[in-house]
Amino acid sequence: MPLLRITCPSGHTERIVELLHVGAHATEVSVIPHASRLSGGDLILAEVPRGSIDALLEQLPAPSTIEGLHVAIEASRQLVSQTPLTDTDDEAVVWAQVTQDVHETGRLSWVNVLLMLVAAAIAAVGIIEDQLLLIVGAMALSPDYFPIADTCLAVVRRDGRAALVGLRTLAVDFGAAVVGAWLLTQLLVWLDIATPSNVPTSHQLTQFISQPDSLSVVVALLAGVAGALAITLPDARGLVGVFVSITTIPAAANIGVAFAAHDRQQMTGAAIQLGVNVASLLVAGTATLEIRRHLRA
Repeated sequence: MPLLRITCPSGHTERIVELLHVGAHATEVSVIPHASRLSGGDLILAEVPRGSIDALLEQLPAPSTIEGLHVAIEASRQLVSQTPLTDTDDEAVVWAQVTQDVHETGRLSWVNVLLMLVAAAIAAVGIIEDQLLLIVGAMALSPDYFPIADTCLAVVRRDGRAALVGLRTLAVDFGAAVVGAWLLTQLLVWLDIATPSNVPTSHQLTQFISQPDSLSVVVALLAGVAGALAITLPDARGLVGVFVSITTIPAAANIGVAFAAHDRQQMTGAAIQLGVNVASLLVAGTATLEIRRHLRA
């Protein structure tokens, strides 16, 4: 059961405590008067069922309207409880927390761009050497699913501006991945580590990357459903499996490798693969999250 930590001016404490008791069905509420050394406000700690948190946050005043009001959701490490968790509450979604966590992880930053570039470089070596293990490692390393999930959440929340920001993040991330794979391939050729004859991706183990088919769509749609469910669960179980199921970072790397090798056919196939996977993930993820919200309502 999550721990809700609220700092507020003393004049709002009783109203918030009443909301916690009546509206949120809190199992434990503690109030420490004047606990904040910065604002002098009271500190309220409450154990609240996951399924009640979003409704509570909607009833609380917006933090921007009250100076000194701060709300945080933390994982509780409760060892003894007289109120056992139900299976329903254990899988309830705290949408405010999911949205914030996914956005923080998937936002455009130099760290994420660098991770995409490194993952694409590893995938490029895997394509050149026809090493499937390197491809899987690159897929697990790449953070490209989080901006996809962030975009899906923005669409579900009807936030067009945030959706456009998510799409821009995807374009920058995958653009960096393509450039990184291309530069590494060019460097390997220049250093005579790889030769133009083995750069084209005509190998047996990795040829699926540039040869999209109907099964590519099926896998991407299933991964989109699984990924959307995973980000709404407290332990995000199954998310690693999503990373290694989608052919996004390998396709971006294949575009760079094929561009360096002047292989237009491979480059076109990889670009289609990338577009199909991203579009399928967006459609399936948005639909799954929309259904999840309706079921909660």
